[in-house]
Amino acid sequence: MVRSRLRTARALALVLLLVAGACRADEERSDPAIVDDGRSSSTTSQQLPEEPPDTMPGSDAPPGTDAGGLPTQPNSTAPPTTPSEPPPGTPGGAVPTEGEVGAFGPWYLRADTASSIVLEVRSQSGAEPSGATIDRIRSVLGQVSGKTVSTAGGSVSGGSRQWSPSDIRAEADRTGPAQRTDAAVLTLLFVRGGLAGAEQTIGVAVRSDVAAIFSDRVDEASGPLVGTARIEAAVTTHEVGHLLGLVDLVLQTGRADPDHPGHSSNRNSVMYFAVESTLVGDLLGGGPPVDFDESDMSDLRSIGGR
Repeated sequence: MVRSRLRTARALALVLLLVAGACRADEERSDPAIVDDGRSSSTTSQQLPEEPPDTMPGSDAPPGTDAGGLPTQPNSTAPPTTPSEPPPGTPGGAVPTEGEVGAFGPWYLRADTASSIVLEVRSQSGAEPSGATIDRIRSVLGQVSGKTVSTAGGSVSGGSRQWSPSDIRAEADRTGPAQRTDAAVLTLLFVRGGLAGAEQTIGVAVRSDVAAIFSDRVDEASGPLVGTARIEAAVTTHEVGHLLGLVDLVLQTGRADPDHPGHSSNRNSVMYFAVESTLVGDLLGGGPPVDFDESDMSDLRSIGGR
């Protein structure tokens, strides 16, 4: 009887051992830490690097401009703003790359860029500007930049023709001096004929450092009450104003004439749109203004970082 109970107990123990072994085998097969060849592999959690915070870089890009250098859309679509800092220039004497009209404004005006300005004047025979006009532009550039201004001269071959903006740029590059780290070059071409496709245009700025004045159109705009000397002085100052960044070609003040982007809405400013048109005598009976107004001067000081 005792032996019978011992045999029963041993049988039960054997069954329990077999069941336990089977359970252990099932656990090992389901455990990802156990590899097929029976060797164990420890598992560790991997920490992913933290994502950097989102940033939204600002943009100092100037307004869109067309092939002639003036904005393609009025700036009135954006709320007027006054920059808290002067617009970027090219400090340290770095020569800027060519750009749209107004892009060289800081290069001409800031004290930490080129230390002087070279006014390059080149003209066709019969289109030479008066000495008074060139003296005036030299004086204006010196006043608004605080820099020494020298002049260089040259000729433009050929006769009267219809000039495209690309023709004017090519002529300026043909023999004109290059920008230098110590001298910012501003080129004015006085030529015969007119701007192709724009018969009423007296002058045009075609690039950040080049403008042209059409002497035949100056003559057309003059009359008994307004002589050629005043019109020539006004339109030349007007185009130089564009090269310096007026109006709202560098800053975003919102004061540009919405109907004539790049121009002042003040009839007493030389940056008024009619100044560069043969209609100037009709629209401005007393003759065109020849000076920047106070808003223009304020903008030039801001572009120059003063």
